[in-house]
Amino acid sequence: MGKIFVLVISVWGFTGDEWQYVGNQIVLNQDMTETQCEMMADSWTRWEDNEYFTFSVECHKKDTNL
Repeated sequence: MGKIFVLVISVWGFTGDEWQYVGNQIVLNQDMTETQCEMMADSWTRWEDNEYFTFSVECHKKDTNL
C-alpha cells in the first residue's frame, strides 16, 4: 500500500467570528488508500440543528514514523 490514510471526525464550534476546533475527535483505526478514505468520508448523512457546532469528516495521511 502506498500512502496510508485514516478517517478523522472532529468537532468544531463557532465563536460568532470563526470556527474553532473544540478538542474532540475520533479516528477510525483502519488503514486505507486516499480513494477509499474519501469514499468513506463522503458516505455520511448529516443532521445539524445547532448552528454553533459542526462535525468535520476528513481524510488525513497517517504518520507511519510512529
